[in-house]
Amino acid sequence: MTLALPVALLLPVIGGALFLYMVWPQRRPPVSDLLLILALGAGLGLGVSAAAFFAWLVGFGPSKAYFVLELLGLAVLVGFVLRRLRQGAAGLPSTGRGEPARVAYVSWLLIPGFVLSLLIAILTFAFRSATSPHGGWDAAMIWNLRARFLFRGADHWQDAFSDLQGTWTHADYPLLVPGSVARAWSLIGSDTIVVPILVASLFVLATAVLLLAALSGLRSRGQGMLAGIMLLCSHPLVWQGANQYADVPLAFFILAGLVTLALADKVREGGAGFIALAGLSAGLAAWAKNEGLLFLVALFAAHLAVVGRLRGWRVALRREAIMGLGLAPVLLVIVAFKWGIAPGNDLLASLTLSDLLERLTDPRRYGYVLSAFGRLTLEFGGWIVGALFVLASYLLALGWKVEAEERPAIATAALTLILVLTGYFFVYVVTPHELAWHVGTSMHRLALHGWPSLLFVYFLIARTPEEASVQASTS
Repeated sequence: MTLALPVALLLPVIGGALFLYMVWPQRRPPVSDLLLILALGAGLGLGVSAAAFFAWLVGFGPSKAYFVLELLGLAVLVGFVLRRLRQGAAGLPSTGRGEPARVAYVSWLLIPGFVLSLLIAILTFAFRSATSPHGGWDAAMIWNLRARFLFRGADHWQDAFSDLQGTWTHADYPLLVPGSVARAWSLIGSDTIVVPILVASLFVLATAVLLLAALSGLRSRGQGMLAGIMLLCSHPLVWQGANQYADVPLAFFILAGLVTLALADKVREGGAGFIALAGLSAGLAAWAKNEGLLFLVALFAAHLAVVGRLRGWRVALRREAIMGLGLAPVLLVIVAFKWGIAPGNDLLASLTLSDLLERLTDPRRYGYVLSAFGRLTLEFGGWIVGALFVLASYLLALGWKVEAEERPAIATAALTLILVLTGYFFVYVVTPHELAWHVGTSMHRLALHGWPSLLFVYFLIARTPEEASVQASTS
C-alpha cells in the first residue's frame, strides 16, 4: 500500500495537469502558468476521475481493470505532451499585465506573509485531522459512508442509495467526493482513513493555489499573494476542508469556472478551450454537491446575459454552445445518477404547493434569513474584524481599476454569485425543515462556496499593490 497510495492520488492530478498543458494556448513564459496548470489540473483531474470511476461502476461493476484505462489515458496524454514539446509549442498564453521592474519588490515583500499563512493553514488542517480523523458529522455519515458502500459493496454497491437508510444520509447527494475516495481505496485495496484526509487536503491546497496563480497572471504577483493570504487565513476554508466535506471541492469548481472564463477573455487565441473548461468546471461543481446545480444554471444564465449584452447574442450563443460541450460528459453522468439510481431529494419530496405559497408569503421567514445573512457577513472569516470590512477598507484605500476587456468576465462572475446567493436565500425561505436549525447548521458552509470566487472578483477590481506603489512614488 505504501507505493499504491501516492499513485492513486497522483494519477488524476498528473493526468489533469498534462491534459491542461496539452490544450493550453501558446505564447506565455511558462513559470507562472505552470502553477495555474497544476492547480486547475489537480482539481479537474480528481473530479473527472471520480465521474469516470462512477461511470465504470455503472457499466462494468467493481473491477481494478478500470485503472488500466486510467494508465492508458495517462500514457496517451504523455505522448501528446512530448509531441508538443518536440514541435516547440510549449509556450503559454500571455494573460498578465506585467509589472514594472522598479515595483516588483512589492510582491516579494508579500512572500513571507503568504508562507506564514500557508504554514498556519497546514498546521490547522493537521490538528483538525489528527483530532477528528474521520472528519465532521457529514463526512462520517454521508460522504465517507457512501465511499465505503462503493468500495466494500461489490455487486451490491447501489445499496448505498436505498431509501431504507433514511433521509439523514442524503442518498441523492452527488458522488464527486465519495467517488474520489472510493476510487483510491479500490486501487490500494484498503479503506484507510488517510485517503479522505489527503483528498480533502488536495482540494484545499488547489483552491488556494488556483486563486493565487490566476490573479498573479491576470493582475499581478502581489495581488495574487494578497488574495492567497486572505483565503488561507479564512477559518472556514481550512476547517471545513479538514472536516472532509464537499463544500471546499464545490468552492474550487465554482472558482475554476469563473477563472477559466476570465482567461478566455484575456487570450487572443485558444479562448474556446478555456470556455469549454468553464463548462466542465460547472458540471463538476454539480457533481460535487446539489448546490452545484444552482451554480451551473447561474453561470450559463449570467454568461449568456452579460456576453449577449456586451458582445452580441450570436457571440453569446456560440460561447454557450462551447461551454455546453465541456459540460456534456459530466452532465450525462449526473443525469444517469439522478434519474437512474438516486432517490428523491428530501427538500423537494416534502414540499407541497400550499406549503410553498405559505412560506413565500411569510415576512417573518424573510426577516429571519436576512438577519442571519447579515450576521454571517459581519462574522465571516473567523477574524476579530470581519473579512468584508477588511476588503472594503482596502478598496477605499487603494481604489479600483477595471479594464474594458475584463468587464465581461467580472460582470459574469458577479452576476453568477448574486444569482447563487439569491437561490440560497429562497431555499432557506421555503425549506421544509425547522428554519433556525437549517440556517444554523448550513449557512456558514454555503458562504464558503462563493468565498474564493468573491476574492477573485474583488482582486480583479481592486488596484494592485504594485499600482499603488507607482502612484505613491509619483505623487
